[in-house]
Amino acid sequence: MILPVLGFAVCTAAILWAGTRLAAYADVIALRSRLGRVWAGMILLAVATSLPELVNSTSAGLQSLPDIAAGDVGGSNIVNLVIIGLVDVLSRSRSCLGNLHSFHSRSIAFLMTMSALAAGATLLGPHFPVLFWFSPCTVLIILLYVLAVRKAHSAEETAALAPAIPTISLRQAVVRYLLFALVVVVAACLLPTTASYIADHTGLGDTFVGTVMVALATSLPELVTVTAAVRIGSVEMAVGGILGSNLFNLAILGIVDLVYWRGSLFAAIDGRHSVPFMLGILLAGLFYLVLRKCPSRRFLRVTWFGWAALAVYAANAAFLYLTR
Repeated sequence: MILPVLGFAVCTAAILWAGTRLAAYADVIALRSRLGRVWAGMILLAVATSLPELVNSTSAGLQSLPDIAAGDVGGSNIVNLVIIGLVDVLSRSRSCLGNLHSFHSRSIAFLMTMSALAAGATLLGPHFPVLFWFSPCTVLIILLYVLAVRKAHSAEETAALAPAIPTISLRQAVVRYLLFALVVVVAACLLPTTASYIADHTGLGDTFVGTVMVALATSLPELVTVTAAVRIGSVEMAVGGILGSNLFNLAILGIVDLVYWRGSLFAAIDGRHSVPFMLGILLAGLFYLVLRKCPSRRFLRVTWFGWAALAVYAANAAFLYLTR
């Protein structure tokens, strides 16, 4: 039992180390390529920080561990919104979520719609019709992600968030991005195996381990990246990266459904996975209220949204543990 736990810890540390640097070089590629910060956040930064989820979930699907694959996606989306809720701890005077651009609302709308599709397909499970071997919801989720990306790349957003050019070249950034991506791929491929062993030998189950433990491990790059972005005053990039990561995570769910050769992923996973997806919709809706009117009061430097996000994460973990 010690070796699987140690292996899980080593994989987590590798994902944190490489994922953080991966996100940094993704940012450099975006700046050197003269992309807008929102588009860069939703694509390069989101893909960089969500690469652990992509490889872990795809690997889990190929290894016939559907609950770990789906749990990683649903759990990571909740963890990511908790991270956004807690960034105010870094601000001494007032909430750093104030004066965010309204175009983040559009990302939230896509996020809530895609989460609703995932929750609905999960609830219906084997009763939902399939298209070939995968769910029709998979097609809709992937198409909505592509549409969200296209909508994010507008001239107004690119001009409004144009950053300074960094010192290293585009070629150097691409090479380093690929090298650190390789480390993430190897670590994330090993993570499902260790997680499944822990789930089986502790009695916690794949659903709980995937949604709570694996999701937390694969969300560490987002935590470090958002913290670094907020410290240098790049809150727009941080929020765009988190929302983009959540959108990409849901697209990952569609990708896993396509590679899960045993049939529809949504028919194979535990129906309890619908709870994290629905809680993700709830948190996204609450964050929309923050965009409309930033909270002025804080308790221990955290706004009501941060406390609500923590409560939702705890409630989700407690539900999955008690119903394991």
